[in-house]
Amino acid sequence: MSVTTYHCLCTELVLGTTVPLEDLPKRQSDASIICKITAAESLSQGGSVFTSAVDTDDKAVVLKLDDGFEKRYAVRCSRCGLMLGYQLDRSQFEESKEKLGRREDVVYVLPGGLQTTDEMEGGKSMEGRVEVKIGSGA
Repeated sequence: MSVTTYHCLCTELVLGTTVPLEDLPKRQSDASIICKITAAESLSQGGSVFTSAVDTDDKAVVLKLDDGFEKRYAVRCSRCGLMLGYQLDRSQFEESKEKLGRREDVVYVLPGGLQTTDEMEGGKSMEGRVEVKIGSGA
């Protein structure tokens, strides 16, 4: 079984997955990648594991959507604080509507926040070109 590793843009190792992120399904609402999370010791084909360099916010943010509300808990890089994705509240799912707290077995990974180890080692530029003009505005 092969594992693809991913780093935050600050280079911190944050995720290992047996299926590359580009091959996982995406949410239609925001194009986030649906990533099933398992414990490291039970990682099997189709599973992913976050490292200890990832923190999840204790307080949820409630978003108003066209079809109702969604309660999200931000998942962040503990080194730089970049939001890498989010977890949904259990109340968002039929099978656990009566339970409180976040659903911990799925993380919705936001596009653009992670790079593979190969991309990082290859020196893929994650920065854009910025032009600065100095002079008078007149």
